[in-house]
Amino acid sequence: MKTTLLIGFVILIAAFSLVMAGDEVMRKSEKSTFEGKLTCTSCDLKTAEGARAQCSVYGHEHGLKTNDGKHISFLHNQYSDDLIKGEKYHGQEVTVQGTYYADANELDVESFTVDGKMKS
Repeated sequence: MKTTLLIGFVILIAAFSLVMAGDEVMRKSEKSTFEGKLTCTSCDLKTAEGARAQCSVYGHEHGLKTNDGKHISFLHNQYSDDLIKGEKYHGQEVTVQGTYYADANELDVESFTVDGKMKS
């Protein structure tokens, strides 16, 4: 009887762990919307933290500086190209929608809104 209860308990714990692991995966990559300013992350780090960024040599690579001061990088693809290059929208407030990969701090952009106009 004790053995049967113990085996049942172990199976229940294992099943619960699998469900929770699946839930964790969903939280790590989920559809999200972020608001903030389009900035060159390297320039920001150089100014604020003294990072050894060399944008004049390697070029600027923009990301989103959220309203709470965190930086989010964009996954390189056709949807994020204008944002990453930053020439069109540098310093502007943007709202960006896409799939956020928390472990990598990367946003796979689906669309973004700047000056009230949605781009996708």
